Amino acid sequence: MTSQRNIHLYTHHQMVIEKLPEDLLMEILCRLPVKSLLRSKSVCKNWYSLIQNPSFISLHHNRATSIAVAENTHCLLIKRSLNGGDGGIVLSFVPNETPIEDIDISSTGLDIEGLQLLGPCNGVVCLTKLGFNSTIALCNPSMREFRVLPQPSYKKDYIINLGFGFDPFMNEYKVVKFGYRDPDFRTRGIDERVEIYDLSTDSWREVDAVSPVEFGFRCCYDSCTSWKGDFYWYAHCSGGDGAIIVFRMTEEVFDDMPLPEVCLSDYSCERELFIMNDSLALVLYPTGWTPPLLLPMEDFSLEKCFDIWVMDEHGGEVSWTKTFTIGPLQAPNFALGFRQNGEFLLESGGGQMMSYHLDTRQIKEYQVYGRSPPQCLQVLPYTESLVSVKRHDVHDGHDDFHL
Repeated sequence: MTSQRNIHLYTHHQMVIEKLPEDLLMEILCRLPVKSLLRSKSVCKNWYSLIQNPSFISLHHNRATSIAVAENTHCLLIKRSLNGGDGGIVLSFVPNETPIEDIDISSTGLDIEGLQLLGPCNGVVCLTKLGFNSTIALCNPSMREFRVLPQPSYKKDYIINLGFGFDPFMNEYKVVKFGYRDPDFRTRGIDERVEIYDLSTDSWREVDAVSPVEFGFRCCYDSCTSWKGDFYWYAHCSGGDGAIIVFRMTEEVFDDMPLPEVCLSDYSCERELFIMNDSLALVLYPTGWTPPLLLPMEDFSLEKCFDIWVMDEHGGEVSWTKTFTIGPLQAPNFALGFRQNGEFLLESGGGQMMSYHLDTRQIKEYQVYGRSPPQCLQVLPYTESLVSVKRHDVHDGHDDFHL
């Protein structure tokens, strides 16, 4: 009798759920976290279809982003070290101060020791280690999904530059790869080929874009960021001034943009590209380990300041404004990025993550560590999403529908 009653209640609740107007159902479901939504796909056919709908996926991510900004609930995706800097390297979610979830990337075959994080774009991150025969993977950390990309046609070359972004016109996630070197280094020149990977076709194609290499630019793999779907690098130029290089994912072309004038006269500082309050920011600060012998003694200091320049673009004209000067802070410290709550993230000389609040000027230490020597931590602000990177022919336990 009890069993029959439970079946009746389940059937009744299912009928009520299926009769909800779709707009009301979307409004209810888009408030749930990704883990709950993945479980909810098995409730009924209507929910299954709705949760996989691109419009719902976009609505859910936009709402999650807005809430994260308003309530400071967004998390960080961090490559860090275990045991206070003495253990192995892991990839972790950090919501506030303590890592709560580590992400297993062993299925990708990537070497986490030299892992580089690119993105995110709509909750998707590109993972790679630049070098010979490099493995490249796309990852949705919130769904624990990975896709290892096929090797491009020039698979034996040494990869120097990689970018990741999103083309909203084609609704396409793309990886751009350029700057190759002969594997045995017999040729010193850098090849000018440009290749693009498309997630929808799971394949690479060579494009006719003019590479920055042709103009003497060398893009910095450790000073780059994804912004509004496109990918940006700080770039050196042989025999000239540097620039910001951007790859436009929709047009599939490279552009160069000027730097703040201070960059043209001071070549002794670090230059790091980040996103601050949804704007492109360039952080300038003295090199971390400058020996006194290379500087006049009166110029050498154990303290350093960080100048934050924000880019503005109107009608194709680019300008830079210095919005903050942070410090002096006890050196060495290295810039890691920004949180939406006003925190400027740093790595201390001991490899610990810390923050400086731009408004309150408070300094806070996180129980998050890289390794010593420093500059091993990598940090990306992250908002979860339902964007899948798996192949359609790969079985995914979340996608099973059960009545």
